[in-house]
Amino acid sequence: MADEKWPVDDNPWRVKAERTAFENDWFCVEEHDVVRPDGRDGYYGVIRVRRMAVGVLPIDSDARVHLVGQWRYPLGRYSWEMPEGGADPGESAEACARRELAEETGLRAGRLVEILRMDLSNSLSDEQAVVFLATDLSPGPAAPDGTERLRHRLAPFADALAAVAAGKITDALTVAAVLRAHHMAVKGEIERPLGDMLRG
Repeated sequence: MADEKWPVDDNPWRVKAERTAFENDWFCVEEHDVVRPDGRDGYYGVIRVRRMAVGVLPIDSDARVHLVGQWRYPLGRYSWEMPEGGADPGESAEACARRELAEETGLRAGRLVEILRMDLSNSLSDEQAVVFLATDLSPGPAAPDGTERLRHRLAPFADALAAVAAGKITDALTVAAVLRAHHMAVKGEIERPLGDMLRG
């Protein structure tokens, strides 16, 4: 959002030609012939992501965070993170958040509040993300999909915050969500007594 404190310049790039180099159900890779901001001819590769990324940070009334652990194939390592997924075509971000929360943890949220929007890796892709805070939680059966083998962990919020600070939690959406929730608590934007417990 632009305002007087955060001015926005016009686009200095000019596209001469573009073509699709690769595509599948999740993304496509485009090759662009461009004129760069300095006026010279150049080349830019862009990844167009077909689904919005959605994350949901579930926090119970005792200020404990529900996290899921899974092996992340592209990274080749294990990752602890909040429930996340991609919105199906035509699915709202909120509906996706509720679906992913139920699938990955079995939890249902009585209250779901959008707390953050992000551009992910904006130098090479157009992927966007929406993050929700889920509270007033109730249990139910989990139903992860066939690509997921998940471990469920219930951690005090202070432990999750410390894990983010120590680099033990590195998933970008989860890092941003935990820091945003803490900031909201510090600013008094989360109702008491939960806000007091998250503030520490």
